[in-house]
Amino acid sequence: MSSRNENLAALVDAICERQPARPALFLRNGDAAISYGELATLVDGWAAALRGQGADRDDRVAIWLPNSPTFVAAFLATLRLGAIATPLGILLKPREIRARLEIALPAVLVTTPALARELGDVAPQVLAVDPTSVEVDRAPRTTPAARTGADVAVLVFTSGTAGDAKAAELTHRGLTWNAQSLADGLAMSADDVQLAVAPLSHVLGMSGVMNATLLSGGAIAPMDRFDAGAALDLIRRTQASGVMGAPPMFAALVREARRVGAAPRLRFAMAGGAASATELARDVDDTFGCALRDGYGMSEVGGGITLTPLATPTRAGSVGPALPGSELRIVDLATGVPLPVGERGEVVVRSASVMRGYHGTAEATHAGVDPDGWLSTGDVGYLDRDGYLFLVDRKKELIIRSGYNVYPREVEEVLSSCPGVLEAAVVGVPDDDHGEEVVALVVPAQQDALDPEAVKAFARERLAAYKYPRHVFVVTELPKGPTGKISKRDIDRRALRARL
Repeated sequence: MSSRNENLAALVDAICERQPARPALFLRNGDAAISYGELATLVDGWAAALRGQGADRDDRVAIWLPNSPTFVAAFLATLRLGAIATPLGILLKPREIRARLEIALPAVLVTTPALARELGDVAPQVLAVDPTSVEVDRAPRTTPAARTGADVAVLVFTSGTAGDAKAAELTHRGLTWNAQSLADGLAMSADDVQLAVAPLSHVLGMSGVMNATLLSGGAIAPMDRFDAGAALDLIRRTQASGVMGAPPMFAALVREARRVGAAPRLRFAMAGGAASATELARDVDDTFGCALRDGYGMSEVGGGITLTPLATPTRAGSVGPALPGSELRIVDLATGVPLPVGERGEVVVRSASVMRGYHGTAEATHAGVDPDGWLSTGDVGYLDRDGYLFLVDRKKELIIRSGYNVYPREVEEVLSSCPGVLEAAVVGVPDDDHGEEVVALVVPAQQDALDPEAVKAFARERLAAYKYPRHVFVVTELPKGPTGKISKRDIDRRALRARL
């Protein structure tokens, strides 16, 4: 057994000691930055403050804060104590926060005064802070608590698409491996500045932005909420070289850059959650001078599962190959038997960062991870001969119309290529005659009227008869989650059925 301290906070500590003068975190608006040496002092102060509130080794510390230097400091200070960080999405409502607190049972909740008032009385000790401030009482320098790689570092809540949010236990070794793998794939270094617009409470922001940047010795430029104009301005001010986010965010950045007639140069850009449309990838390359890399991940893996590295050519429609050192399989949806190249089935993954389990839920853990360490993702896809993964859809979002399988993502890709369509979401709605009916919601690219019948005709020409949407509704916007991905669980299928 290794005697090395595998605490992720200890690894960041070593970076702070090695390059104390380099910038680590830009402050609000990017006008100034705190150095790695100052970050170390800030983390020490935060560790003392958390200990003063009653947090100790193996306790949970819930962090309900926007992207900010305070979030980063509180996260690292929690790990420094040997405690377990429990980040909570800033867009969650008090009811949702209380439900998560009942699962995690944290000793301390760190949040803003406004959110604390909105939340009301809760069991954990509440530490209300100004997230824009980097002021904290100085504390003596301490050594990070000794942790093994198998110790839990973070409880991260799943998105709860089935309405039953669960907390995945992510280990120090797993988080470190995942962040380093993403950093290696994007060739990140101490010279990079990464825009932190993806929520740091989500694994994309936590592993791909915060942890990967810090372990590379680079700097983070946090934004508390996404605004395309403000994001471009922050990129210019901080000379940011990289951005990670959902495809709709990159589409908004391209539109804004074209509107103002100027765009900063980027070294890397990564879209997570779905393969980017070919047109969007071309637009990002033309506008920002870098190829848009696709990646795929999930909470239960603590970040990335696949990534097309900078040194590897992209493939249209693919989210890339597995991260080096990890494994992907496609298995039959019903039997779980591995399928050959090119056949569609459920994506399963095995890697160093697969969760230890769901906190306090052994039954759910056994259902999601088999004895050999293979995690069932719930996603449907296929692999090509070179190991590139192509996602087809979520298993739970599969539509069965008249006995035929309809994968919403395939239909959405066709609809998104229709002239005048900006975004599309396809869902299955209960139907007495067909079991489920294929229904599409489309957002127009311009304010001009979009004819739903024309969209339907466009899809009918390009899809099998059982696949094209019999009902198309034009909407001003689609519900989005905290990472900017379309949130289909927030689409009211009962209301849609009433309109059929």
